[in-house]
Amino acid sequence: MPQNKFEHAIIVGGSLGGLMMGLALSRSGYTVTILERADSSLRNGAFIRLQTKPYSHSKIERDLRHLASNGNNNVEAWSAIQERLRNAVAKEPGITLLHHTRIVSVGQNESSAWATSEEEQTFKGDFLIGADGYRSIVRRYLSPDKPFADYAGYLVWVGKVDEELLPKKDWKKRQLSSAYFNDSAAGTLTTAVMPGIKGGINPGQRWIGFCWFDHSHNHLLSELGVLKGGIAQHSLYGEAIPDSLLEELSQTSQANWNKEDDAILQIAIKDRSLIGAPVNEYIPNILSKGRIAMIGDAAHTMSPMTGAGFNDSLDDTVAIMDSIKQYPNSITQALGEYQTRRLDVVRQDVLGGQGFNRSFGRF
Repeated sequence: MPQNKFEHAIIVGGSLGGLMMGLALSRSGYTVTILERADSSLRNGAFIRLQTKPYSHSKIERDLRHLASNGNNNVEAWSAIQERLRNAVAKEPGITLLHHTRIVSVGQNESSAWATSEEEQTFKGDFLIGADGYRSIVRRYLSPDKPFADYAGYLVWVGKVDEELLPKKDWKKRQLSSAYFNDSAAGTLTTAVMPGIKGGINPGQRWIGFCWFDHSHNHLLSELGVLKGGIAQHSLYGEAIPDSLLEELSQTSQANWNKEDDAILQIAIKDRSLIGAPVNEYIPNILSKGRIAMIGDAAHTMSPMTGAGFNDSLDDTVAIMDSIKQYPNSITQALGEYQTRRLDVVRQDVLGGQGFNRSFGRF
């Protein structure tokens, strides 16, 4: 517990890592402001397997992992995890979550840290945590000589469909929380069965998530402005995906994937519910400076093929909280300790992910 219960943390980024960090701090007695640039709608991502590693001795880790997973060792929809964490944040009187708040700069002095929004509003606290993803503003402050994540050379099409839209004979044989992998000239396709919108786990009530790793559209990504100077700018959503590209994806899917997998993709393509996310990698040289630190994809972006992003963000949160307990009277020492604990570990994790990519022989 902090000695002063009014100590205030600013978190830039309200995705999974930022929400977990906010919950951990609030439950340890801090007041927290989470600043998120997007609106409050749930993200239509694919899936995450949550409980892939043994619990540590940390109560914070156990509590957050249980909250995110709902106590089940399942493959879960990204949006389901986000919703659980959002609901928990809403119940915390010490947390203020602000959407539509795009941060353009951060700074600090000897007594505080702050973030300034596009509307020139300044949010000040005793310290600041950047959880603002692969295009992190906080990273640009902490590491100005290495501000941007590297585009890994491919994108991943992600999404999910309701199982009830698929032929029953195709999916009733597939097991909940099992992931299935297919390789072809079109890339690598991973599908998984997960609890549905109301947590339904019986056949016909579930979601089928997919990740299609696609290495054939780099030139088009540049034409569409997704890539500029080799740096990923944004993902492709809905109406921003050209009709010609959707038609190409439909034909490629039909030609390369089995009938069951193609049925999933055709539904997502038809209703434009898939997202084309450029895959990025970032090996950090720094995680903190003074009163400012970064976690998750802001700190160490790695391929989703590794499946490690959620666990690494949670490990960052636990390391920060443990470091604060070790140095309760000095946030700068605490964040310095966090860097000591995590920097070499996360660097190796990203390097391992690069090796994982190369093992596919295509990227």
